Amino acid sequence: MDDTLLLTTLNAGVRAGSESVQERAATSLNLTRQIMHHTREGIVLMDPRGRVLEVNPAFCRLSELDAADIEGCHLTRINEALHERRYYRDIWLRLQQQGDWQGEVQHHNRDGQLVTHWLILRLVRNHDGRIVYIIGILDDISRLRQSEDQLSYLAHHDALTDTANRTFLLSWFDEVTAAIAPPEPLSLLFIDLDRFKPINDSFGHGVGDEVLKVLAARLQTRIDANDMVARIGGDEFVMIWRGTLTRTELMTRAAALLEQIQRPVLVGGYELSVGASIGISFYPEHGRDIDTLLRYADNAMYQAKRCGGTKVCLFDGVQLSYLEQQQRLTTEFHRALEEHQLFLEYQPTLAVDDQRLISVEALLRWRHPELGVLYPDQFLSAVKAAGLLLPLAEWVFTEAARQVGLWQQQHHWQGRVSINLSGLELEQQKVGRLLALLQRLGVAPEHFILELCGDFMMRRSESLTGMLNGLRDAGIKMFLNNVGRGRFNFNKLGQLPIDGIKLDHSLLTARFDELDRSIIRSLLLLSRTLGIGVVACGVEHEEQMRFLRQYGCDAVQGRLLASPVGPHELDAVIAASGAADAGGDYSIPCNDS
Repeated sequence: MDDTLLLTTLNAGVRAGSESVQERAATSLNLTRQIMHHTREGIVLMDPRGRVLEVNPAFCRLSELDAADIEGCHLTRINEALHERRYYRDIWLRLQQQGDWQGEVQHHNRDGQLVTHWLILRLVRNHDGRIVYIIGILDDISRLRQSEDQLSYLAHHDALTDTANRTFLLSWFDEVTAAIAPPEPLSLLFIDLDRFKPINDSFGHGVGDEVLKVLAARLQTRIDANDMVARIGGDEFVMIWRGTLTRTELMTRAAALLEQIQRPVLVGGYELSVGASIGISFYPEHGRDIDTLLRYADNAMYQAKRCGGTKVCLFDGVQLSYLEQQQRLTTEFHRALEEHQLFLEYQPTLAVDDQRLISVEALLRWRHPELGVLYPDQFLSAVKAAGLLLPLAEWVFTEAARQVGLWQQQHHWQGRVSINLSGLELEQQKVGRLLALLQRLGVAPEHFILELCGDFMMRRSESLTGMLNGLRDAGIKMFLNNVGRGRFNFNKLGQLPIDGIKLDHSLLTARFDELDRSIIRSLLLLSRTLGIGVVACGVEHEEQMRFLRQYGCDAVQGRLLASPVGPHELDAVIAASGAADAGGDYSIPCNDS
């Protein structure tokens, strides 16, 4: 109902002076009562003190009170159990100052449920400005509030697992940390499921979703009302435990959590089991904002995965120093390029049969003015964070091409230089830029070998295969790096456009047991069948050399025969090896052995 119409009508009655005006006022009042009787909003008419003079049926329905029980009573009596006297004093003050008030009021219905109404109060004054009536209009907004609450819940919770989502996690953390002073310790657990992807791949996403639901429910049993669990990614969860815990208590509780996660899950007749790698950071010890804590806990989680998974790893000072150094290197790498702090060393690749120099591997180094010589595994993640992987690859190609040109001029050496671009996400435009760079430098592509990580090659699509074929057609040879470590699909090896493989140095450990030997024999036999070359990396003992020669390995790299050297030292190796005219059909990647 339009309360303006009601107020106008009442004012007309107040201003009545003559008999004819009173008759018109009576007619208007009758009309007003008819409107009050039929409208869905509750309407209450009160005297200046707030005593109820009249209510309409809708008001009785909404308040669940009879008119006889309301009329003559003060309006505050209806909700006196839910609101303090100060609440009504504030309303009366607002009415006196502004002539109106509106807001939420609540009461318990006959079923004991809390019902929310929207109440509008207006003062009605006569021509002298004296208050003669207070009129209230009541509307039930419980369903609206329920809808808003439901929408809010959906916006802040994961639809699949019913845990909190990232948005709610962030707001919850801000509220909790703002409310606790001095800072209350919090333990943030970054939980990444192990062995979950094979379940999705083998049994389908429907089964995978059911597994996630069960595991999320188990996680929620490990928290109380003050804690938090949220799903922030496909199989990634974050749990926050409040309160002071000793390291022993924390690890005991985390171990129990791991055991809970590892229990088999029964879905669709299948008994499925996953594990979890957990990294933990601490508030306020490691940071006061959640982004920092998440990053640190994520780093600790990856440390747990590197240790074999299904483990708990606490973020510590060593990891903090590493991350701080990575941030520093990310900032300083631009200067490293500008000030020529990067340089290449070269490690020879020698033929097994006669130790003839076949190719050299370009090894990237950073001569940091304060930290000394840094190796790729110390700064490549910083380069990636700086968005400079492609400029770095171009620098390596440029420097290696320049050196190839010098060797050709001085020694007429026709061997190849191997460059490892593992970690660089190859795209067609980037590959084209590298080929165009070689053309500008006047060095033929056939003097280069490009190495890519086995994990990278195994999981890429047909578009990558097309690009690799394009590089091979240009004359660049392709080698598969780190074979024997990480994921490896023997069936797919024959489908890859490669010229050879590099055996990872982990197969040539000091132990060099029968398992290592069996793997190497199998890879050598498979490579001969496919007609591709093999380079063994990390050869440091005569026993390893004899074994590789016996089973037909083509080439080796390692400190037993040659260590990495600068280009000037390599000049002597080239001159003394009798390899000046060698073309070299095999190569080695750019990683250190």
